[in-house]
Amino acid sequence: MIGFGSALFGRFNRSFAFRAATSPDGIRLRHGLTETRAQTIPPGRVQAVELVQPFLWRRFGWWRVHVNVAGYGREANAKGPTTVLLPVGSRAEATTALWLVLPDLGTPDPLALLGEALDGAGPSDAFTAAPRRSRWLDPVGWRRNGYAVTARAVLARSGRVRRRLVVVPHERTQSLGLEQGPLQRRLGLASFVLHSTPGSVHPDVPHLDARDARVLLDEQSVRAREARSQDLSERWLQPPGARA
Repeated sequence: MIGFGSALFGRFNRSFAFRAATSPDGIRLRHGLTETRAQTIPPGRVQAVELVQPFLWRRFGWWRVHVNVAGYGREANAKGPTTVLLPVGSRAEATTALWLVLPDLGTPDPLALLGEALDGAGPSDAFTAAPRRSRWLDPVGWRRNGYAVTARAVLARSGRVRRRLVVVPHERTQSLGLEQGPLQRRLGLASFVLHSTPGSVHPDVPHLDARDARVLLDEQSVRAREARSQDLSERWLQPPGARA
């Protein structure tokens, strides 16, 4: 009980009066109760963004937003800079936090896409979903498992009890992989993994049809290579024609 109370107070203490705003240097964060901390996250170092909604938060419409930042490592929250863009907030605030990192999702109707990503289930025009046979491996959340690809990023959604959406810009793809256990192999399934820098966000799409997973692997490797060759994210808020 003492350990749980200490951890709970530590999270409250770090997240108190949390503010995030853009600046010429990147995203400026300010937070803390007993000790105020300030830091700036350069946009070019954000590798992945995760929006999470635990089951008990659903009634209030709350979300939490995490990021993986190159160079921060796994213990950033406890010992150094935070990797939280929003400790708790409304859906509108969570999408605003996402747009601080990725202002352009690369789709004509980003609100509709995010609505489907956060609340939707099953296949659609935008999302490729896990097949029905994957319910043997994930009987609760299988309909939520799926992905969408835009001109700018890959969106991976999962979890019915704990809703989760991970967004990875194409140019931030570190490497790609397929995972297939013996039961997945028997069912013709595979999990697609986007390897990111160390952090709290682990981008993956579990239990896809094996053919869909292989197609996504091949196509995403091309998209990532092309996006890295045109990456201008370090030119944060600079006017056109300005030099990095």
